[in-house]
Amino acid sequence: FFSEAALAEDTTMDGTVRVYLSSLGSPSRLDITIYGSYSLDGSGATALANGSTVTVGFNSTTGQLTLTQNGVTTAMGTDFRLRRHTTSAAYNGVKISQARVSGNLYPGDLQFKSVRSGGVYKLYTIAHVFIEDYLCGVLPYEMGNSSPLESLKAQCVSARTYTVRAMNASTARSYDVVDTTNDQVYNGTPSGNANCVTAIDSTRGIVLQYGGEYVMTYYSASNGGQTELGQHVWPT
Repeated sequence: FFSEAALAEDTTMDGTVRVYLSSLGSPSRLDITIYGSYSLDGSGATALANGSTVTVGFNSTTGQLTLTQNGVTTAMGTDFRLRRHTTSAAYNGVKISQARVSGNLYPGDLQFKSVRSGGVYKLYTIAHVFIEDYLCGVLPYEMGNSSPLESLKAQCVSARTYTVRAMNASTARSYDVVDTTNDQVYNGTPSGNANCVTAIDSTRGIVLQYGGEYVMTYYSASNGGQTELGQHVWPT
């Protein structure tokens, strides 16, 4: 498969991928714990303390968002972010109580956006994560840490290529990928998974191209033992 294509190192790999956490649905509240250095919309005057808990409230009728901290509720309009600061600390992100894996860290900005749809409003929770950090939350769930290292490397190149292709194709949307099998499963960053981390570090910035274009790297974590023939996916 790789012999017929080109493995290329792309300078865009240090970019940020926008992940719509669609697995959360459109909840009326989200309980979030801050780990590291964060502020509200990047303002130093509204820094959020390490270890503090905030609650984001959402009204599907009015589309309005609120933020509650230390018993004080503030109206936030229809779009705001919890912004992560650059820091040397290894543990810097947020945890979401309502997430599928609530103990995992989301190491990036977290955006809350109210969008009107079908006469009501829907809450979009979007994680803005550096692509290599994003892959740390993909590989453990799409392949698993116990897989052979070379297999994990191949999976990493496929997942990275899929992501970059989506990033280049979604400029008109508020997000690039969703966190489910509609794109790639992403559950934030779990602890451990040393093999997955090694595979990501070993292939950093490497993507798959054919004819100068990013390849659509289809794959499946479970396919019932059968996959589509290559010539049906990439006709010549």
